[in-house]
Amino acid sequence: MQILPAFIFFSIIGLNLPSSLSPAVLAVGEALPAVKAGTPTCLGITALSVNGQVHSHGLPTVWHVEYGGTTSYGKQSPSESIPSRLAAHYRESWNEGWNGWESWCPHRLHFTQGGQHNGYISYGGSPRDDRNHEDGVGILHLTPYMYQGSINSERQKSAYLAGGDPDFRDAIIKLSVRGRDWNPNGTEIIWWSQVQSNIESNPDESTLAPNYKHPNWAYTGKNLTDLLVSGKWETAKYQLLNDTNYWSYGGNRDGEFRYDAYWSINETQKHFNMDLFPGMVMFVDPTHQPTGAIDFDEFEVVYHNDSLAFPTNGGRLISAPEDSTDNPATLNDGWRNGDGKMWKSAANPTSPIEFVYEFKSPVTIEKVQLHQHTAWPSKHVEILVCLEGADWQPLVNGTIPESDPRGANYNFLLKKKLSAPAKKAKVRILSGHNPEHWGLGEIEFFGQGAEYLPDDNWFHVNVDLLDLLPGETIHYRLVATNAKGTTFGSDQKFTLPANQKPHVITGPASRIGHRTAKVEGRLNPLGRKTWFYFEYGITKEYGMKSSPRYGGLQITPRLGFDTLTDLEPRTKYHYRLVAENVSGKSHGEDMTFMAK
Repeated sequence: MQILPAFIFFSIIGLNLPSSLSPAVLAVGEALPAVKAGTPTCLGITALSVNGQVHSHGLPTVWHVEYGGTTSYGKQSPSESIPSRLAAHYRESWNEGWNGWESWCPHRLHFTQGGQHNGYISYGGSPRDDRNHEDGVGILHLTPYMYQGSINSERQKSAYLAGGDPDFRDAIIKLSVRGRDWNPNGTEIIWWSQVQSNIESNPDESTLAPNYKHPNWAYTGKNLTDLLVSGKWETAKYQLLNDTNYWSYGGNRDGEFRYDAYWSINETQKHFNMDLFPGMVMFVDPTHQPTGAIDFDEFEVVYHNDSLAFPTNGGRLISAPEDSTDNPATLNDGWRNGDGKMWKSAANPTSPIEFVYEFKSPVTIEKVQLHQHTAWPSKHVEILVCLEGADWQPLVNGTIPESDPRGANYNFLLKKKLSAPAKKAKVRILSGHNPEHWGLGEIEFFGQGAEYLPDDNWFHVNVDLLDLLPGETIHYRLVATNAKGTTFGSDQKFTLPANQKPHVITGPASRIGHRTAKVEGRLNPLGRKTWFYFEYGITKEYGMKSSPRYGGLQITPRLGFDTLTDLEPRTKYHYRLVAENVSGKSHGEDMTFMAK
């Protein structure tokens, strides 16, 4: 049985990592890539999800996994690049209203004052249960959510982050929440990601294909539940680590075809093309539902900036008006809008305003997104491109609305399905909605051909190794290459389950009181309907156990937890996770905690 390293569970419950377990950050200038093996997870009995980390030292870097039955390996996963920098920003403060967000709550309450900073929105419970994932992680209640990808309709508009295909791997999340008489009744408040894995089959952006597939994942490495206890505004900040040990696959309900298509967490977060929930209510018991309200304010996310115009992706602003008091560099700083993040012209412009960008190497522009200035909106704009010399060819000609009822994050001009070779691009403002100034927010180009410089930091990587054999021992190692050379990670090995008996790992205890404690662990049903519970007692003989809970029937690992009751104060307890299905029973390792 594979034991999850201590640093993973410490991170899950929000503790600082012991220095002996923290990944060492290498000094800038050590250019050869560094690699670090993570803890793998089984994907059924014939596949394996390999996790690790790569430090690129800021150089373009590719990585893959070598694997096989011996240390000679013989096979390798497809090579993949370390992505662009975490330098694209989305912020929503909800000062004016719900601003394009939705919820299953029947009353979408908005308050203009009393938030962490001015306005906020409030969730007061759901009138219906979402049972689409009953055979995965259970029943959900849908809290506020937004569409950030390329699904867009009159009913639900998208904010089109990164033109509709944002990369959220290792994204940084910040959110303020407040509980108002919130009683979770056994639920947890957790980040939720939903995508469409076959989005190319949709006939258009507002129509789903009949055979659409919507994989869902929950980031169970962090919950917001404990922040709701104080009744005051509390702020969470964390990363969506691209590691299967921190996620629970949502799964489906028996007979529900839309959610029965697995897609890896790497692909889900890399092509985050549908909707996100910063605080989904998970693990709902329909007979004992949560009560009270949750307030939300100041949501921010930092994700990978794939704009061809961004400086570390090879974009360079070579010409801009010199008579403005605003810095034109703000047009490519990664922020859509906001104070100090936009550009406005000098007073009373009378002729077109031009910005010219040059790309380090020729690119193919596939999407253009121009964001509006919130105070001094431009109106008519055009974009031209050229490969060499001054042979400018028209690419886009359009109008940016003065405002959008959903707020500034939805006010932009987006042109897709382009295919324009370019060495330079020219953005021209031809008119404005107000005569005093013409302005813009972020200018973004998306497409092919750029060489992205990644962050000078560790990046979490994972890949699924498929078509393995039940009970087989697999050797593997992580390999990374940049311009300075190749680094080979140390040999690792993992033995796949020989049968479909559940795979379990006992996790940490938390919320420890005089009489109660929360215990958790990771379980994989391996494709069979599985029930789990926790054995506990003052010795390793245990003697007591929690009530069995349904663990689903997926082939992926998920979080399992319960609250132990009727404990004796100041007493040491042993406990372990147990899971059972028709193939057998599995016991996790023994762990302990001390009741207060």
